[in-house]
Amino acid sequence: MCVLVSLLAVSCADSAGPVEVDAQWSLTCPDDVGCTTPAKTCLGEGNQRTIVGQHGQQTCTDDPLIASCEAVERDGARLVFLEVNVGDAFAFELRGARIDAGGPEQAVCTVTIVEDGDAYGRMLGACGEDPPSMVQPCQLSEISAAGGEVSFDLECDALLSTTTGFDVRGTFRFSNCTGL
Repeated sequence: MCVLVSLLAVSCADSAGPVEVDAQWSLTCPDDVGCTTPAKTCLGEGNQRTIVGQHGQQTCTDDPLIASCEAVERDGARLVFLEVNVGDAFAFELRGARIDAGGPEQAVCTVTIVEDGDAYGRMLGACGEDPPSMVQPCQLSEISAAGGEVSFDLECDALLSTTTGFDVRGTFRFSNCTGL
């Protein structure tokens, strides 16, 4: 699977170079979910996480950074699909966010964060432009997409895995994306 993701990621960069990522977020325990604030990892101390670099660059896990970013046209709307992986232990994925006028649509937009190999939001990570709720736990705001770059702020309430959940707050920027 990593080979497939790697090949896809290489194809997602325009001739300007490999996809570049500047992703910074924090994980905290929701009030109503029993969890422990994450420990220090190679992505940061306590609840802070940072992934900065470009596709193929060596990471803190000794694996290459896998980054992809692509916007596609579907039914008259531009949808963005992006992902950054640090080995199998850490990742951030945004799938199907509408970046045209009208903002992200909750029906197709999902957010997934992988923390120490555990996926948060994979099945219940709906996103949109409305404030976080039970139906749509993630809100995208301050969306900018032009010149091969997409950036946005993210706020998720109780992004859940099979065992626990985290509130997520962060800013994300992907450069050298196709379709933008």
